[in-house]
Order: sequence, then C-alpha cells, then structure tokens
Amino acid sequence: MSVTVEHRRMAARIDERMKQLEALELLEVEILSQMADFMPDFHHLMLKAPGPKMDALCAEFSGFYRFAKILETLAAGIATGKIKVPGGRTVSKEHKIAAAIDQRVRQLEAKGLEDAALLEHMAGHILDLQWLWSTVSDDTLAFLCREYPGLYRYGMLMEAAAEIENQKAKTAYGHLPVLPDAIKPTVAHLLTEGATLERGLQTILNEQGRRDMWVEREVMEGHYEHWFKQFGGLADALQAANVPQESQTLLRALFKPIAQRIQQLHGQVFAS
Repeated sequence: MSVTVEHRRMAARIDERMKQLEALELLEVEILSQMADFMPDFHHLMLKAPGPKMDALCAEFSGFYRFAKILETLAAGIATGKIKVPGGRTVSKEHKIAAAIDQRVRQLEAKGLEDAALLEHMAGHILDLQWLWSTVSDDTLAFLCREYPGLYRYGMLMEAAAEIENQKAKTAYGHLPVLPDAIKPTVAHLLTEGATLERGLQTILNEQGRRDMWVEREVMEGHYEHWFKQFGGLADALQAANVPQESQTLLRALFKPIAQRIQQLHGQVFAS
C-alpha cells in the first residue's frame, strides 16, 4: 500500500513547522517542546505508515525526517539513561523500557519488517512489555504510548496476536508446567540482555560513519561475551532444573533465532 494523501498532508504539516523552528536556530530540546501539538500526527504515521512508507515520507519532507531523527535520538538516549525524560525528571524504569521498545521497533521498521516478522524480532522485549502492561497505571501507560509510538505499535501487535497464541497454548502446549523458579532468572536475563544486544548493535551499525562509536562497541562486546557464555550454559541449566524435554525444545526454538541475529549483527559491527 502506497502513502496516502492524508499521510502526506500530516507529514507536510510537520515538515513546515520544523523548517520554521530550524530557521529560528532552536536547540533540539526547544524544538521538541514546540512540536508537542504535532505528536498525534507523528504517532498516527508511525502506526499507519511504518517501514517503507515512513521512509518515503522522510525522503520527500526533510523537516519531517529531521523531526523523526530527533525523536529517535531522544528514545535511544532515554533507553540508555544518557538523557533524562522530558521535564528533567530522573529516568524511571517504565520510561527506559518504553524508550528501548520504541527504538527497536523503529530500527526494525526501517529495515522493512512489519507485523509477524517484527514480532519475531521483538521476542526479547516480551517480558518488558508484560511488565509495563501489568504494572503501571492506565494513565501512565497511555502517556507512554503517546510519547513512544513504537511502544504502542508493538503493544497493539501483541494484543492482536494474543488470542491466537491463547488458543495455541490450550491446544499445543497448555499442558506444560510452569518453568521452575530456579531457571526463570536465566531465561529472563537471556531475553532482556538479548534484546539489549540486538538494539545496541543495530544502533552502532546505523551510526557508523557519522560519529565515533568505540565506547559503544566496547560495551556491546562485553555484553556479547557475557550473553553467549550464559546462553552456552542454558541446556545444562534446563537439565539441572528438571525442565521437561518439550519445554526445553520450545526454549531452544525461542533462543536459536535470537542468537543467530546477535551473531549476524556482531559480525557486521566488528567486521569494519
């Protein structure tokens, strides 16, 4: 589906305002405060025109592209704790999680991934999304979804897939017992750290040639070695915790593509 006339109108309005603000030589933080009224339009475009359609709008409207990059940089900074949330408040857990999810969704949609393919690549964020959906208040969640359109898109995709997964759970693996407490921290760590690795390595790839990323490369290399060390011990840990073989097979099927994606991204980052 191509970009609609309404999509172009929204992007054009953002583009026009951004060019006015840039002509005033405002700082990025000042631009963000002045662009608050345009966030609903941007949020709508993130949901209705992701991936190639968003790329087309960015190519056509330079001001719109600039606004998208500012929001992407903001989300990345909040996710890592380098940037405080709007208003100067200390970065809370929910903001860091929301920003990290938002950043990864943007990265994947920029590569043309949508719907089922996007959900597959977001597997490492499942526990974080579950924590947000079950812990924060409805008002806070609504605010986070407005501030981080990628979070809202991921949440909606997950909810749309939930009914299908629920039925599958009842028929295919609903008989399996809950994972033993002894193995839950390992599985949770592998998921969340795997997500951090994928997001961090992709960020380095996206920024190569534009700024020095040697610190980020060193950090990611440390994460990479630690993650694969723990991943390598997963089979023994599952066995020691007496996890049923069928559950072990499901977990291997979950983590194998994550490990493959991390290795591929790592190879691309450190090949240069």
